[in-house]
Amino acid sequence: MSIGDSISLADLERDPAPILARLRAEEPVCWVPAMEMWLVTRWDDVAFMEEHPDLFTAATEPSFLARTLGDNMLTCDPPVHTRLQEIMQPPFTPGGRSGRFVADELAAIADQLLDGVDPTGFDLMADYAQPLSAGSLATVLGLDSYGFDRMWEWCEGLCTDLANFENDPELAAVGAKAKADLGAVLAERIEQAGGDDSAISWFVREGATPEEIVNNVRLMISGGINEPRDGIGLVVWLLLTDREIAAAVDAQPAKLRRLIEEVFRVHSPVGTVTRQATQDLELAGARIAKGDLVSGILRSINLDESHWTKPDEIDLDRREGSHAAFALGAHRCLGEWLGRQEVRVGVERLFARFPDLRLDPDHDVELHGFEFRGPRSVHVIAT
Repeated sequence: MSIGDSISLADLERDPAPILARLRAEEPVCWVPAMEMWLVTRWDDVAFMEEHPDLFTAATEPSFLARTLGDNMLTCDPPVHTRLQEIMQPPFTPGGRSGRFVADELAAIADQLLDGVDPTGFDLMADYAQPLSAGSLATVLGLDSYGFDRMWEWCEGLCTDLANFENDPELAAVGAKAKADLGAVLAERIEQAGGDDSAISWFVREGATPEEIVNNVRLMISGGINEPRDGIGLVVWLLLTDREIAAAVDAQPAKLRRLIEEVFRVHSPVGTVTRQATQDLELAGARIAKGDLVSGILRSINLDESHWTKPDEIDLDRREGSHAAFALGAHRCLGEWLGRQEVRVGVERLFARFPDLRLDPDHDVELHGFEFRGPRSVHVIAT
């Protein structure tokens, strides 16, 4: 009997770590009937997948991404993917709109949000990390006039369906509603695009079609808010619970950047990349049939004992190469630089404002999720 026969999405949502550890040790490429796909859990095997789009295509059928977002840069391979990436990458580089936003606007948004929290007790996630992440992406894209809360509603709705591996029709309906609402807003915004420095106006000027812009902005919203949101929550939680790490960052503030990388590696807020076998093939001893869906588990490969030394530990001096929290290869997240800056500035501004911040002892911090994993809430007291 395969390990995969006993795996359910509910088990993975609750706590994927022990399941993934067992798969890495015993069945690193495993068919999971409940999800109707292979889970690939070791670094070298996922890296092989990403290096061979001729064997493992991103243009899957069926596709969770295409169903929820429409065809986008993560549902195609080069050269189609290359063209879209060349159009859409520049606004998210330090030399583009994101760089100007981080230099001139990000800290002010963080400070404004902190002005509005109750220092006697607030939820770091809902009251700060979430609107900061949503607002940052909204501003860079040129959607800030629609409100930070609405950005989060779109993100939450789309992600509900993206994590719907068991094809629950009620969850699919939630995603469809968010897809339609956001599509209508983006169509209106594209019509208004002009000479401003927003990412959407850049996409129009660079020749992306309206459909390409709509679908890829949906992608950016579904993936570009959760990761920095959860990154802020996880980094703050760790600093408030691990005195040794907090002392190291206090002594050398530059180590905050290393802490952010280690938190992304250990917790991997975005969990998977899905591909489809283009022919019958073998991977790590498993016989995969043409047409099978194959999911590379980023959360697992970031903890692969054959790739990392003491992978479960946060090591601020680790020098073992980059992690896969933003994926690998051609489909690596184009917003990763902006996401890192949101976490760094968000954490710095929080502790600058509230140096005596502590966890509220009446509320536990619970991590939840498989495709998108992070704290449900982080209740803190600042006075």
